[in-house]
Amino acid sequence: MQIEINKEYSFSDDQYLWRYMDLHRLIYFLNSENIFFSPLNTFFDPLEGITEKHLHDKQYLDVLNIKAQKEEGLPAKSKEKLHREKHEIKQQFKSKLEEIQKTYFASCWYLGVRESLAMWDTYSNKDSVALKFKPDELCQSIIDSCRKTNTTDFDLMIHGKVEYFKISPFDENDDSLKNCGHRFKGFLKDLSYKHEEEFRFLTIQNNEDKTYNFFELALENLQTLDFSIVTHPYMEPWKHNNIFNILKSKGLEHKLVQSEVPTRRQVFDTP
Repeated sequence: MQIEINKEYSFSDDQYLWRYMDLHRLIYFLNSENIFFSPLNTFFDPLEGITEKHLHDKQYLDVLNIKAQKEEGLPAKSKEKLHREKHEIKQQFKSKLEEIQKTYFASCWYLGVRESLAMWDTYSNKDSVALKFKPDELCQSIIDSCRKTNTTDFDLMIHGKVEYFKISPFDENDDSLKNCGHRFKGFLKDLSYKHEEEFRFLTIQNNEDKTYNFFELALENLQTLDFSIVTHPYMEPWKHNNIFNILKSKGLEHKLVQSEVPTRRQVFDTP
């Protein structure tokens, strides 16, 4: 598999890559030792994979919608032409974005120096955990695994930081977006997602004759990787112990740590 960088990046010494997941995802990760990639069409953001070209098309479509709302008094032929143009652009915009979201698969990680309470709240529950990796080691592990992967349907892996711009609503005068220097799709998101501080590994399906619901990438032996499994700050002690016992059966109990986010019970001795 070919490896590409979307845009040059670097990590600071105190940063980590975090993956927030529920208990079932953890068990799957432990049993399979695989990194899971999901197609962009399963993500909450409907504009996943959007490009600046798509944004200009969408802006023009918005202009046509405004014109259509003010079409009273227009000749019948002009109304018909306006509606036909609006329909064609809408279908083109939809089909292009759907194709990207169907064939682009991503593994998404939070890049930060500490746990994110916002990410705990958004992507987990009290029974959840977070994987915590040093960024350089995780990147190298995934790159090494990609180089050993032999699949003709996925022949490219791209990695890099997601960047956040004024996408919805679109600001066509945003010079930072015009000059962002992204080489590949899948690394632009609206500013409303800035709290995710996302680092992304992305693979592209090149065989349109098959339908994939996910893509998996095998890691090396988990025993050799330097990572932690952090339990949710409000996880009950007996559930933490359950996870400890699961990890112990695999010789990974030393990977388990408790969250450093303070709870009310810890601070005030109250629930």
